[in-house]
Amino acid sequence: MLFTLQKVIWFLIMPPASLILLMLLGTVISRKRRKTGKALILAATFLLYFLSLSPVADFLLRPLENAVPPLKVVTVSADAVVVPGGGSVDRSWIGLGPVPNSETLTRLVMGVELAKKGKIPLVLCGGNGEPFATTLNDADCMAEAAYAMGLARSRVIVENRSRNTLENAREVRKILQRKQIILATSAYYMRRAVAMFTRQGFTVIPAPTFYLVQTRKAAPALLIPNASNLAHSSVAIAEWLSLAWWKLRGEI
Repeated sequence: MLFTLQKVIWFLIMPPASLILLMLLGTVISRKRRKTGKALILAATFLLYFLSLSPVADFLLRPLENAVPPLKVVTVSADAVVVPGGGSVDRSWIGLGPVPNSETLTRLVMGVELAKKGKIPLVLCGGNGEPFATTLNDADCMAEAAYAMGLARSRVIVENRSRNTLENAREVRKILQRKQIILATSAYYMRRAVAMFTRQGFTVIPAPTFYLVQTRKAAPALLIPNASNLAHSSVAIAEWLSLAWWKLRGEI
């Protein structure tokens, strides 16, 4: 229950929910303090606009995605490949089974490829990180997709209890006795993931994937706000805040 409440509060802090709440607050305040209310509404509007621009989203994401270089070696010596979940898609409304979302699938493809090349186990970790929104476990969805990609069931280890990165690292530590792992996950999230797995005693070889920043041509169209850019800005803000929070708690 506490975990669910923390998640709900977290989503309310992130854009666009926080910006909408700021606008609503400005509207209420403006009845008695017109200038203050208008200032809040204007600030929220400007933030909504700027966070919806690709240059701003890229500016926030680039330092995160540059923290670890891409893995360019074809085969790497390690004891296992670890892939944390990043969300799943519930398709029961059309009578189909669940699948990993696009981010999780990108991580999984990288993990399966490395596991096949290195002939090492693939550890899939992640339970239900959004219990208020879904009943799916990421690791279970990833496992089915990994089997469909041709990886033998005997090569796949499923950990479907952990709900966040810290729990991912702790649960995988219980499973793996050996220490050297390849960690295949999203580039923007790699810095925090490496830090948490390292604190559990692992020697981590990062394999970043799912890059959100891309090279763009300078054009007036970059000044047009876009929902996907807002989503990328929100991801970056969430990651920067997470790094600060977990560092404050001494977990990274």
